[in-house]
Amino acid sequence: MAKLDFSPIADTTRRAEIVGLLRRAILTGRLEPGQKLNELRISEQMRVSRAPLREAMRELVQEGILTSIPYAGTFVINVTAKDIDDAYSLNKVLDEFAIERTWPLRDQRFFDELDRRHAAVKQATRDLDTTRQIETALQLHGLIHEWADNSVLLETWQRLTSRLQMYFALHQRARNEPVPAVDAHETYVRLLKGSDMRAAQRHAKDHIDLDFEELLAYARGLEQRGSKGAGADRAGRPKGG
Repeated sequence: MAKLDFSPIADTTRRAEIVGLLRRAILTGRLEPGQKLNELRISEQMRVSRAPLREAMRELVQEGILTSIPYAGTFVINVTAKDIDDAYSLNKVLDEFAIERTWPLRDQRFFDELDRRHAAVKQATRDLDTTRQIETALQLHGLIHEWADNSVLLETWQRLTSRLQMYFALHQRARNEPVPAVDAHETYVRLLKGSDMRAAQRHAKDHIDLDFEELLAYARGLEQRGSKGAGADRAGRPKGG
């Protein structure tokens, strides 16, 4: 398990900064799937009281990347192949619907914002900033959900994004790359500016499928290692222990 050290933060820092530090630790793998959070150690390293830390952890529980188990503690969620299948299959449906709803509403403001978000992704990619690259990529993909003028769609997308952040990070670790290629979204952006809605929808689906199989294989590997570890633990545990 990777050594985990948090730098101290100022007393004036809001809960949002603690949330950001924890999220970055999860997305970069310093906090691994299934790992328990040691409140005392983290609060000492950040030099904050445990109350705002617990509030930040509760926020990440609501986002779905931490889970709280009564009498056991708070853990980074485990990632299973089914979790990934559930998220990616829903993502494909949401993207198709969002593009359909957004298509007639596109205007110059949409195209300008699309370019701005795309530039942010490319800058984070050039900086090799894994967490920022994932955040900006999801903001780029989120534009169609924001523009679709459907509050239920947007709420569903927002609930999905935290899990997608974690899965994107896992995928990049599976490929042993800090970030994807800098031109990964060029076709996506070009088609969203174009006149062929079906082509944009097909590409959005293909873009998701491109990552899916690799990530699924990685998740299955994690599950197998976890089951082997649990088996070894059971085998090595003394009777009655």
